[in-house]
Amino acid sequence: MLHRCLAVAVVLVGMCPGGIGAAPLVAWDLSGSPGDAPSVAATFQAPGLAGLSMTRGPGLVPSAAGNSFSASGWDDLGAGDYIQFGFDVTSGPPIDLDTLTFATRSSGTGPGFINVNLSIDGGAFFTLTTLTQGNGTFLNSVLNLGQTVTSSLVIQLRAANNQDASPPGLIASGGTFRVAEFLNGSTFIDVTISGLRQENPTAVPEPATLALFGLGVAGVGLAVRRRRG
Repeated sequence: MLHRCLAVAVVLVGMCPGGIGAAPLVAWDLSGSPGDAPSVAATFQAPGLAGLSMTRGPGLVPSAAGNSFSASGWDDLGAGDYIQFGFDVTSGPPIDLDTLTFATRSSGTGPGFINVNLSIDGGAFFTLTTLTQGNGTFLNSVLNLGQTVTSSLVIQLRAANNQDASPPGLIASGGTFRVAEFLNGSTFIDVTISGLRQENPTAVPEPATLALFGLGVAGVGLAVRRRRG
């Protein structure tokens, strides 16, 4: 879980989500989740953010799988076949996204390739990357998001094609795909989006402020000359 990760961050450098200066923005704790819950609410959100619940599209069927969020029904590649999550910005400056830390798993007849699609500030979805899923094995991923968000981020996970996780087969109606927590050694890390708030990204000093700044600099210069004299 995220809190356990933060507790050992001093000892295990690089183990927790986020690069230099980045911090967790939103997280979803999947420990104890049965897999077939209707949704999973965000369990951590930084100030000024509202985490979006992890949900399934209407074309998928919930499937039981411990400590995860799981679904079947990926075989028709329908418009409603996706798992999604993200956040809204409720206050504060824009955010420079850093990483998405999570794990995924497909059954043998589940999707073999998953597109990670992003929608920034209500824009059209685009594919960030495509994950290659093994047959019944967990894939731990730390993805570089590299985007700036002003109002919202939505992440959708969709089957990239009809190939299953045990080629050359095709996805079956009962084939499953799940989202789970990242495992680093013996430590589980919540599904986490990390990033960094921009600091006054568009702030421009007013003329009066610039004039006062100039007087201040001049005063410092006189003081230095007096001390040197």
